[in-house]
Amino acid sequence: MPTWTELQEYARSKYLLDDDEETFFSLVFNMDSGRTQKIRVRSFQAFDEAWVEFRSVVCKGSEMPAVVALRKNADFAIGALALDSDEDYVLVHNAPLSTMDPAEFERPLNVIAGTADSLEKDYSAGTDDW
Repeated sequence: MPTWTELQEYARSKYLLDDDEETFFSLVFNMDSGRTQKIRVRSFQAFDEAWVEFRSVVCKGSEMPAVVALRKNADFAIGALALDSDEDYVLVHNAPLSTMDPAEFERPLNVIAGTADSLEKDYSAGTDDW
């Protein structure tokens, strides 16, 4: 069972972190298209255990109709769209830290980055804001 510190050390060893704080870090993926996508990874407690959240901003809430977001959620294998406190759509995936191994970390990290970037391209006028 990894600890948050071990997971953060793994990320530091493999990626250049954009933010690196006690309870979260972020990194910016350089996509094949030349675009970038920032992913924030944070630790939190739920159900009396440690969890990890993967989060990436997609677009402003006004740029994607809610019915479209809900329909897209039905098609995602990893993650779901949600509105954050800034009224932006974010793609979020949560996983228990207790079962996290490198593959369990890398898969959602890469899928959230790719999916969020694709949605951002389609729904935020093609700008590369996040």
